Amino acid sequence: MEEKIMIVEDELIVAGDIRLTLERAGYKVSGVARSVHRALEIIDVERPDLVLLDIYLKGDQTGIDLAVELNKHNIPFVYLSANCNRQVLEAAKVTQPYGFIVKPFREKDLLVTLDIARYRYEHHRVLKVKPGVVSQSDDLRLPPLPVQQQPIPEVKKDALPPIPNFEGIIGSSIPMQRVFELIRQVAPLDTSVLVLGETGTGKEGVANCIHHLSPRKSRPFVKVNCAALPTHLIESELFGHEKGAFTGALEKRIGKFERADGGTIFLDEIGDMPADLQVKLLRVLQEKEIERIGGNGPIKVNVRIIAATNRNLEKEIAEGRFRLDLYYRLHVFPIMLSALRERRDDIPLLIAHFIRLYAAATGKAVSDIAPAALKQLTEYAWPGNVRELQNLIERSVLLSRENIIREVILPVSVKKETSVVSTETDIKTIVELEREHILTVLKKCNHKISGPGGAAELLNLPPSTLASKMKKLGIVKRHTL
Repeated sequence: MEEKIMIVEDELIVAGDIRLTLERAGYKVSGVARSVHRALEIIDVERPDLVLLDIYLKGDQTGIDLAVELNKHNIPFVYLSANCNRQVLEAAKVTQPYGFIVKPFREKDLLVTLDIARYRYEHHRVLKVKPGVVSQSDDLRLPPLPVQQQPIPEVKKDALPPIPNFEGIIGSSIPMQRVFELIRQVAPLDTSVLVLGETGTGKEGVANCIHHLSPRKSRPFVKVNCAALPTHLIESELFGHEKGAFTGALEKRIGKFERADGGTIFLDEIGDMPADLQVKLLRVLQEKEIERIGGNGPIKVNVRIIAATNRNLEKEIAEGRFRLDLYYRLHVFPIMLSALRERRDDIPLLIAHFIRLYAAATGKAVSDIAPAALKQLTEYAWPGNVRELQNLIERSVLLSRENIIREVILPVSVKKETSVVSTETDIKTIVELEREHILTVLKKCNHKISGPGGAAELLNLPPSTLASKMKKLGIVKRHTL
C-alpha cells in the first residue's frame, strides 16, 4: 500500500515541487493545505501516514498549532522551515517532530528525511508496546539488572565480590538501566547514534559498548576527537588526501572514514566540528561516500557513525554554529547520559571499581574506603563527573599508607568564579532585547496587534511593520510567553 503524505505549505510553488518529488518517489499525496483549518479538514476525510509541515502558514494559526493536533491523532510530522531562530526551534522541539528540514533543500534531502522519520516513528511505537523497554522521554522505571547492589564490604583483596556492570560500564542506578536498555536496542542496527552528556560522563565508553555489541565488532573502531584536530588538518584526517594535493602532501593519506570502512567511526566533540566540514559529513551520511582532497571522484564507504558532544546543539544551531539538517541526521537515536550527581547510587560502585583498578596497577593493598570518606564523596557535586572521580581515587590510592582510604582531598570550591562567568554570558544582544520588549508589550495587550490599544499603537509602529518584525524575530502568535 502506498504511504500517504499530506503537505501543509503556504507557498504554492514550493508545495507543487514537493508534491512532484513525492509522487516520483512512489508516495501518494493525500492533500495540500495552506492553513491549519484546511489541513484539519483533509485529515478528517483522509488520514495521512505523515505530514510535511511548514511553520508559518496562512491565517492566525501556525504549524506549531497544527503539530499539537497531529500529536493528539498520533500522526507523525516533519517540519519544513527556512527560519532557524532559537525561540522558534525550541517551540517546535516541544511538539516532538520526527524530523526538521531546512529550506531550500534537495530532493534527496527530503526523501532521506522521510526515511529517518519513518524509522523514528516505527521505533517509537515499538518502545511504547514492548514490555520492559523505555525511551528517554518515557517516565518509566525499569526493573534492575540481575546484579547485586550493596555497600562496599571490608574484605580481603582476593575475595572481592563482582561489581555491577554492563559490558564494562559500571552502574545499576535507574538512569544507567535506561542507558543499557537503549544500547541493547540500537547496537545490532546500523543506525547513527548521538551520545549526549556533560564532560566526563562516559560517552566514549557507550560508543565502545555499542560497537562491541554490534555485528561490526570484528571490524575497525576508529575514534576521532573533533576538538583536538587542527582546523587546517581536520578534512585530511577525516577524508584523506592524494599525493601533491597541497603543499606538504608528500604521499597519499588514507583518512579515518576509509580506515573505518566496514566498521564504526566515533566522532567525539562533534559540536566543535567546523561548519565547512559539517557539510561534508552530511554528504557521508546521505550518500555513503567520501572524497579525498585532490581526489578524482567519490569513494563509497560502509561506516556506522556514532557521535558525541557535551554542547547544547540546539543552542549551537540557533547561533549558526551547527547545521540543523546534520543535527537531525545524527539525532536518529539519541542516548543521554546523566551527570554523576544525578545517579549518586552508582558512586560507591565506581569507587570500588577504581580502587581495585589502581590498587592492581600500583601493587598496593588498598581494598576499601572509610565510611566518612565515602559519605564525603557521595555528597560532592562532581562537576567533572566520572572522570573526576576516577582521577581522585587514583590519587587517593597512591597517597594511602593503609589498606583503606581514610581521607580524600576534594577540589577547592570554584563557586565564585562560576558566578562571574554566568553573569558575563547572560549579556543579551540588541535583537534579544528587542524580541523580549515586543513579547512584553504583546502580553500587556493580550496579543492584540492592531487597532486601539494594540501592540502596534503602544510601540508606535505600523501594524505591518510590527508583523514583519515578529516574523523576523520568530515570534509566533499564541506561542508568546
